[in-house]
Amino acid sequence: MTTFLLELKTRWLDFYEKHQKKIVFFFKLAMAMTALFLLTYEIGYISFLKSPLIIVPSAVVCGLTPPPVTLIVVSFFIIAHLFSVSVRLAVVVLLIFAVMYLLFFRICPKAVYVLLITCFCFFLHIEYVLPVVFGLFLPIGYIFAIDFGIIIFYILNTIGSYEATLTRLSGVNVQVISYIAESIFRNHSLYAVLIAFTVTFLLVSILKRGSFSYSKIYAIITGVVSELILLVVTDIWLSAGLSLAAIIAGTLVGTFIALVMNAVMSPLDYTRTEHVHFEDDEYYYYVKAVPKRRVAASDLKVTTINARDVKERATMEFNPVDVDEEDT
Repeated sequence: MTTFLLELKTRWLDFYEKHQKKIVFFFKLAMAMTALFLLTYEIGYISFLKSPLIIVPSAVVCGLTPPPVTLIVVSFFIIAHLFSVSVRLAVVVLLIFAVMYLLFFRICPKAVYVLLITCFCFFLHIEYVLPVVFGLFLPIGYIFAIDFGIIIFYILNTIGSYEATLTRLSGVNVQVISYIAESIFRNHSLYAVLIAFTVTFLLVSILKRGSFSYSKIYAIITGVVSELILLVVTDIWLSAGLSLAAIIAGTLVGTFIALVMNAVMSPLDYTRTEHVHFEDDEYYYYVKAVPKRRVAASDLKVTTINARDVKERATMEFNPVDVDEEDT
């Protein structure tokens, strides 16, 4: 199984090197298009912006431009839809996006896609696979993108869930903002998920950097256990109303994905670990070298041989030499 995964990784890397620009474009296009269509489904208050004639070209622009443009386009759609509900509510959400961009996404623009994936998983109710998988493969600073994604999802979900009430209150902007703020700040599931995801992500990110053998495996196990315990404890403590079955199923799926991705992305062979030490004029150096497993992708070529073609080719290539009678 491991050999097959490593060979699959090698083939994927070769394919990615040949078609990198196309793959990146279609990935960015898919992310932007999915985000825009989900927005129209959740808070699609302006019918003009719900048209595919607007969404598809906007997604194409996101696919052809750097990641910050995707954040700007998605933010524009959110703010535009919210303006139809309440101007002040739209301004408040716009300020939240501005803080996110200035504090984090301006420095790390690729984290925009982490935020979008986080929102997608929450919309699809598969959010519990995220902390361990993200903690295993993302830098520790990406926790801000995950937390921002969780907050944005709960804001959009709250607005979408209470559409009728918000429409009734649209004449009084202060009441709309007060209603939204009260609904969000009293949402105990938001706090439970934020606490569990943040702690789990940080634990996995710290443990995976350990110099001891099988550090990533221990990070996965610790992350799964901590996520389960934290979600159950915070659910009971805050009365968040989380689904225990969804928590167990999500963490198990996340564990499987993390183990498979770890076997593919960073396959270390601890059986051939070497410890080396040397010195110079100022320091002693102690080095632990762990080789990676590498498997060359098999390149099989199947040649079909036709008996008739072989016979005709042999006949054409065979030219008998005329022999004179005098030479015999």
